[in-house]
Amino acid sequence: MFVLETSPGTEQTIGLIRPRDLKESDRAGVIGFMRSAQVLQPLTESREELATSLRRAGTRITVGVGRPGGLIDSTVDLAGAIRQACSEFDRSDPAERKRVIIVFFTSEDPALSARLDASKLSLRAAKARLFAVVIQRVAAPEFPARPGINSYPFPAITAQFLSQLATDSGGRIFKRNWDLKEILTAARKP
Repeated sequence: MFVLETSPGTEQTIGLIRPRDLKESDRAGVIGFMRSAQVLQPLTESREELATSLRRAGTRITVGVGRPGGLIDSTVDLAGAIRQACSEFDRSDPAERKRVIIVFFTSEDPALSARLDASKLSLRAAKARLFAVVIQRVAAPEFPARPGINSYPFPAITAQFLSQLATDSGGRIFKRNWDLKEILTAARKP
């Protein structure tokens, strides 16, 4: 299950997720999240349906987002997105299949620390492993008077908690130089 943060600045990373990298027998779905989680594509073997949902997740139409000359202040509900992914497995995936959640995120989830134990329980109950990818994004300046590129802050606290969840579930976190094929290969291992 791909769990994708859909805030501005994540489009290019989402565009790197290609259904053709999955094996023929793989089933995948898509959950998009920002302040809440939404199933964009239930688990499917259809690469066409998956590609369509990934395009939808990577499309942004934003007008007047953020503060003039500043970055977008975003927090997300990552714990809710993980819980939603686990629920999707329970609804539509046989327990004998390998269950993997691949989270792509770039923002902090201030509530994750309080919901860490509940997230661990959700992953255990779903028999799912978590792999996480930190998206490094940059924002172009809003005005020509502000030269240079503004970087979004690295979500260090959320990355630390996701690392704990990944390790506890048998997965891992990727902070730089990730490759989807490498993640999928690791996910297929027992």
